[in-house]
Amino acid sequence: MEIVYLYKSLIDIIVEQSGSAALLHVHAGLAIYLLALMVVRQRRGGFLALQCVLAAELANETMDWLAASPKWTWADTISDFILTLMWPTAITVVIAWRRRRWQKAVATLARPAAIPATSSGAAPFAST
Repeated sequence: MEIVYLYKSLIDIIVEQSGSAALLHVHAGLAIYLLALMVVRQRRGGFLALQCVLAAELANETMDWLAASPKWTWADTISDFILTLMWPTAITVVIAWRRRRWQKAVATLARPAAIPATSSGAAPFAST
């Protein structure tokens, strides 16, 4: 339990120095997301990086709940989740959407061109 109170006091010091807990959630979410993207280095790493941000936020909220149980509220927790996950989720969704559009474009270009058939149904041939 001492680790929980040590964590809470460290977070309180950081918040006191920075001035805004909400802004720290935004920055921490983006920092964890980018760090996870660099570590994962996979083509579809965005979803795994987003899961890392979610896991870190769940751990943070669990520590907050354990350290400040009587003062803990659902409104603060929901706000913290939204602030932490907002930009990593937006980036992941845009990347996935753009990747899907690109794959459709490549698939369209990769289809063989249709050969027009003659009225008899046979493929046309060039005559000289």
